[in-house]
Parts: sequence; structure tokens; C-alpha cells
Amino acid sequence: MYETARNQIRHFLSNWTNSTDNPKFAVLIEGKWGCGKTHFIQSLVYQPDFTKRKIIYLSLFGVGSMQDFERQLFYAASSKATKFIHQGVGFASSLFSGAISVGSGGIFSGSADIGKAVESTLGQVTKAVDAINDALVIIDDLERCGFEQSKLLGVLNRYIEHGNARVILVANTSRVKDVKFNEFREKVVGQSFEIPPDPETAVASFISEMSETKAKQVIVARTDLIEELYRLSQFNNLRAIRQFLWFLIGMIDAADEQYLHNTELMDSLTTQAFIFFMEFKLNLGGSEYALTPIDLLSEYGGHDPEDRSFYTFKIKDDEPDTPKRKVILKYNLVTGIRTSVTIRQWIDILNSGTVDPERFNSELAGASEVNGPDSWPSWKRLWHIWSWDFSDGSVKEFDADITDILKGIEQGRYQNPVVVMHVVGVILMLLNEGLIKDATDGWVQRLKRYIDEVVTPGLDLESFSSTRWNFDSGYDGLGYVRRDEQDFKEVLSHLQEAAKNWYANWKAQPVADHLIETLKTDYFEFLGDLTYINGKGTQRFFREPILQSIDPGNFVAAWLSLGREKERMLTGYFKDRYDSVPQLILTEGPWWQSVADCLSVKIDKEEIMPRKAQMRGLVKGIANLVDERLCKQRLRGLLTGQECQSEIDLSWTLKQT
Repeated sequence: MYETARNQIRHFLSNWTNSTDNPKFAVLIEGKWGCGKTHFIQSLVYQPDFTKRKIIYLSLFGVGSMQDFERQLFYAASSKATKFIHQGVGFASSLFSGAISVGSGGIFSGSADIGKAVESTLGQVTKAVDAINDALVIIDDLERCGFEQSKLLGVLNRYIEHGNARVILVANTSRVKDVKFNEFREKVVGQSFEIPPDPETAVASFISEMSETKAKQVIVARTDLIEELYRLSQFNNLRAIRQFLWFLIGMIDAADEQYLHNTELMDSLTTQAFIFFMEFKLNLGGSEYALTPIDLLSEYGGHDPEDRSFYTFKIKDDEPDTPKRKVILKYNLVTGIRTSVTIRQWIDILNSGTVDPERFNSELAGASEVNGPDSWPSWKRLWHIWSWDFSDGSVKEFDADITDILKGIEQGRYQNPVVVMHVVGVILMLLNEGLIKDATDGWVQRLKRYIDEVVTPGLDLESFSSTRWNFDSGYDGLGYVRRDEQDFKEVLSHLQEAAKNWYANWKAQPVADHLIETLKTDYFEFLGDLTYINGKGTQRFFREPILQSIDPGNFVAAWLSLGREKERMLTGYFKDRYDSVPQLILTEGPWWQSVADCLSVKIDKEEIMPRKAQMRGLVKGIANLVDERLCKQRLRGLLTGQECQSEIDLSWTLKQT
């Protein structure tokens, strides 16, 4: 489809450019940024037999005035080169810096006494005008023009109607702001073509630009995969593919050769690199998505440094999809991704653009594609029962896995709630298929008892947060077996109710006292519980409204006990917290204002003037942190009619009662 359309455009342009009759109109090549317009035109006119006309190519990117444009045009026309000409200065700067200038109408104008300047340059100018009249003039980046495009078309029309020039305009017309553009376009442009993005040709072309390396061989073998990922992305930016390929080369070059021959690993790495680079690095989804590398982290929990799970989920069925979930659904990854390296390393690679080979290969060694099913827990192998080929004698391994998963229940081996529910689904599936015997009191009751005896006593805030979603998607790249069946739902409901009761007891503990004590004894540990600080804390309250549980007076006392540098920097660390979860400011913003009030009381009582100034700086820091963010969120609430809520249900806060 792509090539058929492009061939038709090539055929038309060839006939139009080389016609002995003057068509007396320009051709417009349209398309969105990155769709390949420039590449298409340049590859066409580079062909030696395309035309005998002099080709003048000018990009309007950075051209701020009509005079600048005409200087570039006449310089290109005056060049002795006969084919491809880029914009430049040189002749133009000397020709037009003195007595002679070029007017906006395309006709020379200057002083009354042009003297010898005209005599020395008139011949060159005449030749330049003649060259333009017989040239193929390509004007690229029309929408980036620094002056009105309608005036530009008026100038070019002189060469189209009164000369024999052929003019091709290349533009993303949706970005043209000149209100008169369409009026002039109708008079000057006789034919328009929209260039459809051609990922197949683009990928092949971009790969051909690479040096012959092992990395290139790996990429060539995944051409179809990259094209399919681009199709799923729904982006029309071929330029981004080139950027992605160079990013991918850096990763593959860093990998040990033993991994380059692991087809499954290289497929996974390519897929992850594409999604993370396009969606979280380039953020091509725009304002609708507004994703950054830090958003790769789980919305809930402590952000385990060894975490390799890229997933998200809904707590309630009727809540809107988050930007991250939209990405997952777009690429048909409902159960998420088990990443080849840790999420932390992906974030570092995306942010820095570089790969640490030692760390990269160390983590690749732990990838599931490297270790394979032999390294999986028994429940995971049993999850894949329908893909087992028992003709190879693997029934013995199957029986061993049955024994192991049942022993795991007896030994209390499974504690992570998201893993426990996988075990629940697999056991209930095996029971339903008649592959295991029922428990004495029934497996549903046995599993509920397991939750009470093993899972609930081992809960912490991170594992508790994972019990609050509806388990409609998956974990570790796998969906939950029997999640739509009543037996699974009964066990899940029991787990969530038990976790809810655990949380009610947990939040009665002196959390506020704990935070105050941590602030005094381990500054960065305190911050690491509340926001993202490299190497510190577990970010367990990263999306939790928690600060309002602390008495403002106690907080101020602890704050002022810090060293002056830490004291001054503290509010700045909270910007990421409220930029990542803006709704939190609705709950914690008023608390910060109470802290500012307490500081003001301290300031009034302080006798040392320099110290007063220091504390006034802290109040300013609170204002810079809170005021604008709080105002925006309150206004948003008024406009949308929505209550304050974050990804988790903000109705349950950590405030002491």
C-alpha cells in the first residue's frame, strides 16, 4: 500500500518536473513531522536520471525573514554545483550586505547610486535569476518559516508563472499558523500529495545506514518485530525509529556475545527497548500520556531494586485507564512484562542514554529467557500445563511439580499475595481438571486458612497494597487462572478482607512518630520513604497521603534540628512527589500551610536576625512547593467535579484517629 502510493507520486513528479510545457503551478508534499517527507524527496531527486534541471533545495528551519530566504535562494542559484544544494551564506552575505538588497516582491531594490557595486555583481545576479527560472526548487520545512508563508508563496509564484521553474513545497500544513496561507495555496499549488508513513522502507533504510556489526545482525533479524511494534504504537514518526535503532545498538553492543544468540532474549530486549524508549523516553504520546522513565516504577509498593515487573492494574473496574495502562493495552500486554533487566536499570539507561556493560550483563544473566523453565517455581511451570509435550516423558516432572506446589502450601512457602493468588488459581485449576485430590475440608477452605495463617501475618505496606487491586490482569507476565470463577473469587475476597483488617490495625501504629524519628536520625531514609531518592528508602509512602498525620509543631521542631543545608533543601525534594502524584497536594498542601504557620510563630520569637532570615526562606520554600500546585489541583477539581483521589483510594489515609 505504502509503496504503491509513493510510486504514483514519484511518477507524477517526474512527468511534472520534466514536462516541456510549463504547468505554472507548484506541488505540495504534505505529512506529519517524522513521516518521511524529506527522505522521500531527497531520495527521489538524488537519482541521477530524475531530471536535468538544476536542483535547489532549501530548508526554512531557522530562516527568520523574507530577505534571509532570498539571500539563501540566490546563493544556491549562483553556486556552480549542478545538483543538490543546501542553504548557506557566502555569496549571499557579500552580495546583499551593501548597496544591493532584495525586496519582498522578488525584485532587486537599493540605493539611487549603486555605482560600481552593481557593475561587479549584476552579471552574477542575472545568472542567478535565470538559474532559478529553470530550476527545480524544493522548499522544505514550510511550517517552520519565521515569516508569513503567504508572502513566501507570493515570491515563489513569480518564478512559477513568469519563469519556467518547478517548485515543490514540503510541509506539515497542520502546523502552519498563517491565516492567509490557504488563500495563497489555492492560487499557487496545483497538486497536493500526502506522504503516508512507510515503516517497512524506513526501517530498511535506517538499518542500511549502520556499520556492519554484530549488533546490526541482531537488528536485521528483528526487522519484522520492529515494524509490528511501530504499527501497534500508532505513531506516525519515522524519525523516532531512527533514534530508537541507535539507542538499541548501544544496548546490544553492551551485551556479551553469549546473549546475542539467545533469540528469545533478544526479542524481549527489543520489545522492551522500543516501548520504553518511545513511550517513556521520547514521550511520543504527548500531553495525553505525559510519561517519563520514572513512571516505569510500580504505582504501589516499595520499588524493590531487583524488581523486573512492568505492569499496572485497576483497583476498580469503572475507573479510567492511566497513561501507563493505556500503553500496556496498546501493545497487547495485559499481563505486563517480565523485563530482561531490572526496572531500576531501565530507568538509568533511559535517563543517561548509556549502558554499564558490567551491570547490564550481570542482570541479563538473571533474565527468565536465559534461565528458562528449569529455573521457574513449580506453580509457574504448572501454569503452562497446556503447552507441555508429555510424549517426551515429562510426566515425571509434572508429578514432581504437583508434589512441590502442595508441599509449598504445607510449608507456608508462598507469602507474596500476588504469587499466592497464582498458586490459588493453579491449584483450583488442577482440582477442576481432576489432577489433584480435594483437601479434607475442601481446597477453597484450605486456601482461606492458609491466608489467615501465613499470608496475613506476613503483610507489610508494600504487600498490602498489592491486595487492593481486582486481579483482572496478571503478575510476572501471566494472567490469573480461573480468575472469573466463583472459587477463585471467594478466596480472593477472603484475602482482601483479611488484608483490609490488617491495614486497620497497622495504621493505628505510631507511623507519625516513626517518620519524625527517621527525619531526625536518617534524613535521606525519611525522604526515601516519601519520594524517589537514589539508593535510599523504600518509597512506601510515595503515593500515600501521609504527612498530614504528623503534628505540624513536632515536624517543625524536628526540621529546625537539622543542619542548615539539609534544612534549606528539604522542601525541594518533595517536588517530585507532587509532580508524580499531583492529587496528594490536596491532602498534604493544607498541612504544609500549617507547618508554615508554625514556622511564622517561631520567626516572631526568634531574636537573632540572620536566623530569622533563614527561617523566612523555609516559609518561602513551602510557598514555592505548595501554593501553585494546590491551586491547580483545586481548580481541576472544580472543573471536573472529581474528588481528590490518587491511583489508590485516598479515602483511607494514615492520619491518626
